[in-house]
Amino acid sequence: GATGAIWSAGPGTFTPNNTSLSATYMPTAAEIANGSVTLTLTSAGNGNCSAVTSQVTYTITPAPTANAGANISRCANNPAAVLNGTVTVATGGIWSGGNGTFAPSNTNLGAVYTPSTAEIANGNVTLTLTTTGNGLCAAVMDNVLLTLTPAPTVNAGADVSICANNAIIALNGMVGGATGGVWSGGNGSFTPNNTALNATYTPTPAEITNGILTLTLTTTGNGNCNAVSDDRVITFTPAPTVNAGVNGTVCANNSS
Repeated sequence: GATGAIWSAGPGTFTPNNTSLSATYMPTAAEIANGSVTLTLTSAGNGNCSAVTSQVTYTITPAPTANAGANISRCANNPAAVLNGTVTVATGGIWSGGNGTFAPSNTNLGAVYTPSTAEIANGNVTLTLTTTGNGLCAAVMDNVLLTLTPAPTVNAGADVSICANNAIIALNGMVGGATGGVWSGGNGSFTPNNTALNATYTPTPAEITNGILTLTLTTTGNGNCNAVSDDRVITFTPAPTVNAGVNGTVCANNSS
């Protein structure tokens, strides 16, 4: 009974315009925050009739949120990372973005992620948490950056052979990516102590007699890395021997 109609509401926008009966309405941020919006359709081209109106109210539910957690730093030799994702409104979430493995699964918000060898070599990987079970809402996502720092390094020095009668060993260990190291493996004594990388080691008589000794240098102060170690093998060679012969008696005029 009318030639058309016109939509009216708040300050939002109608697309393509407010005279299209099947227009799309985009509410303002304030209307979204308010939680509802009422639209009014008023007839136009009514001839000698009075215009009539009808209203429709749309309830605007909260949007889902996703939080992938704070960025994480792990070590190349201890790379498994415990994720800490959270979602609201949505019924769940799913992790993606990595070529490694999620345990127990990529739908567990607190999954443990173990990066691939390539990701460890690359030094980082970005994981994405996307909401699932969103109802009428669009899915939302958030990222977390997993940084993989280099593993510590250790070098206990080259294997060496020393003489049994000069068996004090000058050590010369080196570490990288850790704050220090500790020597172990012997029953002798380290001077000044076993945490000095360049300590002097005095073996026990039993170790000298055994002929071989292995000392191990292990990194300390590893941060979130696993400790690493290296061995130095000490071989004791027999001491020289000398024999001047047996005691004897000679005459003064035949003393040679």
